[in-house]
Amino acid sequence: MRSLWLVMLMMLSAQAMSQTLVASVEPLAKVLRGLYGDQVQVVTLLQANQNPHQLALSPRQAMLVQQADLLVWLGETVEAPLAPLVARRQGPTLALLELEGVHRREGDHDHDHEHHDSDHGDATLDPHLWLSLDNMMLLAGALAQRYPQGLNQGEPDRWQQAATTRQGHHHQALAGLSDIPWLSYHHPWGYLTETLGLAEPLVVSRQLDAGPGSRRFVELASQIRDQQVRCAIREPEARAALITRLCPDCQIHPLDPLGRDYPELDYLTWRDRLVEGFKACLQAGAG
Repeated sequence: MRSLWLVMLMMLSAQAMSQTLVASVEPLAKVLRGLYGDQVQVVTLLQANQNPHQLALSPRQAMLVQQADLLVWLGETVEAPLAPLVARRQGPTLALLELEGVHRREGDHDHDHEHHDSDHGDATLDPHLWLSLDNMMLLAGALAQRYPQGLNQGEPDRWQQAATTRQGHHHQALAGLSDIPWLSYHHPWGYLTETLGLAEPLVVSRQLDAGPGSRRFVELASQIRDQQVRCAIREPEARAALITRLCPDCQIHPLDPLGRDYPELDYLTWRDRLVEGFKACLQAGAG
């Protein structure tokens, strides 16, 4: 009898470990790892060397989408290249934008990956939905309902409680810095900064892959001087030399809204790093 139980346990363990969960972007994968732990394999579809704004999937990535035990993505509106592959999937799929109550923020900038096909929805939607902690808590709850296999014991309640506590700490860390001016190349940070009550930044370019025209450059340099901007957040795709020219007195803090700079961190710890980066930058701006 003992041998039978051991065999059954080994079979169940092997079945759990054989599960592969695929997330379209790294922040979603970080949430999955925090909830499921080592019981499943979590794979990020978007690779670190791929441009998220001009996404072209390899045959291997297309196969991952088809073979995943669970696919978690943002949704057709902001990840149009994935939509045909998702439509052909046989397994379960969870799209963040399809969840009731998800926080949607309008964006005033132009992302190439928002405009693959104008028929795919609202082109003004800010696609960086994972930077809203409320959205990630909503995702955690939806995962528990739709794909409970392999969840760590006590999830998602433990994760959601930890997220709420973290949010309070982040507000405390940035207290007194809400009015400090700062510079962003194309401002992917809206979901994060609006929740934490930070000022809207000066934005270098509404298009990530293009710099400002000469008139805009002069106007922006004047605004930087007038507002005494001393803090710049630089995204990986931003033109570093251009930021330095625009704001020679700025302390520049490189941060990645996609979390590719910290692939080893869980979502909440990665979010801590983002807040720490903003705090250091804004404190320099206040000085």
